[in-house]
Amino acid sequence: MNRLPEFTADVWRRLRHEWLWVYCGPVPRCDVWSAEIPVPPGVFFVERGEVRIRADGQEIVVPRGQAFFSAPGLRQHWFAKNTRLLSVGFHSAWPDGSPLFRSGLNFAAKSPKLRLATLVLFRRVHRGRKTVAFRESVAAKALSLAGWAAHEAAFAAWFAVFIETLHQHGVQAESRAPASRRRVDQLVAWLNSRPLDQSVPTLPPGFALGTRRADQILQQHLGVSLRVFLERRRLNAARERVVSEHGTLKEIAFTLGFRHASHFTAWFRRHTGVSPSAYRAGGLEAA
Repeated sequence: MNRLPEFTADVWRRLRHEWLWVYCGPVPRCDVWSAEIPVPPGVFFVERGEVRIRADGQEIVVPRGQAFFSAPGLRQHWFAKNTRLLSVGFHSAWPDGSPLFRSGLNFAAKSPKLRLATLVLFRRVHRGRKTVAFRESVAAKALSLAGWAAHEAAFAAWFAVFIETLHQHGVQAESRAPASRRRVDQLVAWLNSRPLDQSVPTLPPGFALGTRRADQILQQHLGVSLRVFLERRRLNAARERVVSEHGTLKEIAFTLGFRHASHFTAWFRRHTGVSPSAYRAGGLEAA
């Protein structure tokens, strides 16, 4: 097995990490396919039951005792009755928003070492509890500074084992050339920080480039126009909020820049093929 690739401290500091959840518990809906929902990278272990995944044009069966290594993107879930999962979700991305791991994922395999590390993470984060459902694991919480430091340290220790496990399966991090991508990284990071209800924003003076040049940079490096980039960003946010938030669809529509819920519904249906309410019904309990 080849050694893990090495990165300088400067490259490591450019990465953005967000630990989303670790939970262990039963799934809420069984024997029904979810809607096609956006998921972050991560892994889940089937502690009991069976899971089926539709992603990348294939259907993958994950039996009890195996783990599924998930790529970021859209997928569907099906859970057998009484299925219980041990799961971790996170975001780890370069400044332009592209994930650290993408290629080679969406596969099932046994991984005893990573499962043990995940159980250790679960116990540290949830202080020895045996069961925590997904909804509880993603709920907002407050910790002391020492508590947050311990929380970050626990995830970092788990992430090291996760990276080693992916390496053993031939999955490597997506590399980026810092010098050649500095401008596009700055541009994309700034665009991702803008309110979702904005169309094409006016770029700040510090960028020393106009909207036309920004469009050219995105076309060259990412293969999309500025308008398409912003539309995709808003659509991804709409998918996530419709599924994960408890607010009304009208409230979600307003935060995304739609004055009328009917306009949001038409826009969402045009891009996904279903209405927001149907999407929510199919995906609300799929996570």
